[in-house]
Amino acid sequence: MKNSLKMGLISALIGLLFSCKEQVSPLSEAYYKKSGAIYFIPGGNGFERGSRKTVADVASFSVIKEVYARDKDRVYFMGCPQELVDVKTFQLKNRIPVDQQHVFKFEGFASATSDCNQNQLTIIDGADPATYTTLYDQLPALAKDKAHYFYKYQPLHVDYATFSVINSNFVKDKNQLYVVTDKGILSLHYKTARVEALNAAYILLDGKKLLYYEPHQHIGLLEINIPSSNKIKFLNEKTVIIDQLIVISGKKFGYPAVDPGSFELLEGSNGNATWSRDKNHVYYKQQIFSEADPKTFEVLKFAVAKDAKHIFIGNKIFNGPDVKSFKKVDKSRVNHDFEDDLGNRYWYQTNKGEVILVPVTKK
Repeated sequence: MKNSLKMGLISALIGLLFSCKEQVSPLSEAYYKKSGAIYFIPGGNGFERGSRKTVADVASFSVIKEVYARDKDRVYFMGCPQELVDVKTFQLKNRIPVDQQHVFKFEGFASATSDCNQNQLTIIDGADPATYTTLYDQLPALAKDKAHYFYKYQPLHVDYATFSVINSNFVKDKNQLYVVTDKGILSLHYKTARVEALNAAYILLDGKKLLYYEPHQHIGLLEINIPSSNKIKFLNEKTVIIDQLIVISGKKFGYPAVDPGSFELLEGSNGNATWSRDKNHVYYKQQIFSEADPKTFEVLKFAVAKDAKHIFIGNKIFNGPDVKSFKKVDKSRVNHDFEDDLGNRYWYQTNKGEVILVPVTKK
């Protein structure tokens, strides 16, 4: 019932695109018959996405699935006849386009208004159509057939029998370790018997070497030698304590004498430790901030914090307000960010990356 209503609504919308006197018959959500021709309209929305009049033979035309269709002579993708595909043996195998001889891919930007030479399926070199399958649940863009692994449609030169995914950034075989990058899966010089995935970003080699890689950050592969690895504790995805070592985004904590047993992150995101502390000190951007008392210190908003004696903006003392009553307020209730019991009010602003508190002028 729902499908019938949906097709009826789509047909009505498409009808607006053509003359009211011409009959438009929906064949699927993407293909329509009108005036003796087949049209491709992505999503059934000719107004927003355009339409394509195909060269398909109406009598033998049928929809395979979604944007794929065929007639007696051709296979169609996005309404475009495909040059490399065998029409007799073409099929979608678990959503993968294949024929008897080849596995196909599409790497362009599919459009109903672009030329058909830009909407062509191309062959994945060396892929076996009978056994090719995707492994996207293990790693995006990873696939395999009976003899090869593929990443982003390119065959990997790895040992097939021992290849395995460690985490989203690292893979391995019996010979070596590999890192997953935007450009492809690249071999590393590490050869190790024991590889442990700590999370998506960190791996541990033989319990002695920590590797960190984060895509899109342009920092490369980071390596730290670990004296021991008996106790591993993650504070967040990028912050890990391994015995006596604190590591943030693949680098040792900036202040070497930090106490790992009492260490805690107070403010920071995306691998940036803006405020942190242990039992002895408060740290601003991983450097000791001796003016702050760790026992009474609290973060109010990002770089703004206070303890029993002072208000801080970053690693500088901010004078003026009453420290004891100074607090962050709900800006949906009032038109400022901070206030104290003496009537001082402040807006929180940034200027060239620096946080400033701007006094609200009293009227």
